[in-house]
Amino acid sequence: MLKTLYQLAFRYIKVKKIYQEVVIDERLTNIRPKIRKDLEALLSHSNTNCEYFRGKFTDFLSGASELSDEEFFKSYSKLPALSKQDYAEAGQSVMTDNWAAVDAAKNTFSVEGKPLESLRRLRNDDYLMPMATGGSTSTPLSIMMTKQHMFSMLFTFFKCWYRMGWRPGERMLVFYPKNTYNIDDMVKFNRLSKWVGFKYHLFDKIDEKTVRGLIDDINQYKPKLLLVFPSPMNMIANTVKRFNLEIKHHPELINVSGETFFDCQRKHIQSIFSKSKIEDSYGSVELGELAHETPDGLEIFANVTYVETEPNEAGQPEMIITRLNNFDFPFIRYKMRDIANVEFRVYPDGTEKYLITKIEGKDSNFILNDQGNRFYPSFFNTLVNDLNLIVSDSVIEIKVFEKGQRELEVQFILSDNQFMEQVRTESKRLLSERLSSEMDFVIRFVDFIDHDYRRKYRVIQRIGDIEFAGGMVGDESKTSAINEVVSDATENSDSEFNTTSNSIA
Repeated sequence: MLKTLYQLAFRYIKVKKIYQEVVIDERLTNIRPKIRKDLEALLSHSNTNCEYFRGKFTDFLSGASELSDEEFFKSYSKLPALSKQDYAEAGQSVMTDNWAAVDAAKNTFSVEGKPLESLRRLRNDDYLMPMATGGSTSTPLSIMMTKQHMFSMLFTFFKCWYRMGWRPGERMLVFYPKNTYNIDDMVKFNRLSKWVGFKYHLFDKIDEKTVRGLIDDINQYKPKLLLVFPSPMNMIANTVKRFNLEIKHHPELINVSGETFFDCQRKHIQSIFSKSKIEDSYGSVELGELAHETPDGLEIFANVTYVETEPNEAGQPEMIITRLNNFDFPFIRYKMRDIANVEFRVYPDGTEKYLITKIEGKDSNFILNDQGNRFYPSFFNTLVNDLNLIVSDSVIEIKVFEKGQRELEVQFILSDNQFMEQVRTESKRLLSERLSSEMDFVIRFVDFIDHDYRRKYRVIQRIGDIEFAGGMVGDESKTSAINEVVSDATENSDSEFNTTSNSIA
């Protein structure tokens, strides 16, 4: 019945074609010529129909037809890459001409807890949906999405879930922090959740009470898919084990995204939710989901996105992303400042894939040692893996706090506290050998990571890192929340790094 309701809704809203193009269609063979064709179409349209891009690709396009595929992509990689700041300053001029000229405030689509009225508006094409990223400086990149833009982005999430085995109409439970990612607006829109198979469980912090409430929800609602961030999911698993909570229903599918997914987290979560298939995804607030887990790495959706890398100032591979087929608000060679390796592989059966094989997160997501060398999340993932070979997989979570260039605080969560002193000794030894012998390392053991989930969660917490979790636009209460987070982070940065929840020093 719910599947039929989805079909009717997609048909009524007139997005069935977008759903087919984004979710169902795949590119697994001969994908480079297809991506090339999309890129030429995107550049040709933007070169003529967007104020910001007008004329900027004339020279490139004039000779593109004579290039081989290899030459085309090499030439494309030399076009200017645009930063978030570039897009923020350009504003609506990035949009195609007919949308760049409208009054965004008058055309903004607002969800006011009236799902049926919202469906009627969604059927029309004359509205804009505001959205914003968090921004590492707390200044968001605001985007006005058209209907085509909004649904093509939304359906990239559906594509991840579809890949896992979920189908529209099957039950999903979303466990997300309050007042982030426009989640509160989604909850207002979803007042008739029982008719569409979505249920939201929002939280302020992760503690025993929160987890007990979630497990009760899972047992009663019985979702096929649980959507959650990696660290909260790991804390859920740990709390279930610590307090012997009864899991009457294992979600068949658990999709984690939005953070670095450590090996220790995956192993521990799987040990508790043994009947669930756990898979990782990668994306961004402004572009949607871009890639999903496969045995060889995260596969980039080749019908949605083209991803390149180029070295940043430290020589690390920074991803440069072009969102294919998005003509209303073109993202052309957009620098997200995320560090990752991208590979193109051809398999014996002829299948081709672009894979993200190593994601470090933002290019600011590193620790500097006393000699100025950078250490990214993968360093600490390896550190935990090596520790777990010694202490029987007892380390299930790590958080690293920068306290100056000569001192770090490292918090561990253990599944078995009998290994506490061994972890303390061995972690200090490994950090001294691999990071610096001249730095001080404060090792602490906690029950829960004390984190304000309105802020972007990272394994590495640097001094002054105040990135707000994205999607905050237009609402006075959201603006107040942003200001509160920024104020807390900047005024109390020192005490913040010394605060733990139920800590055992």
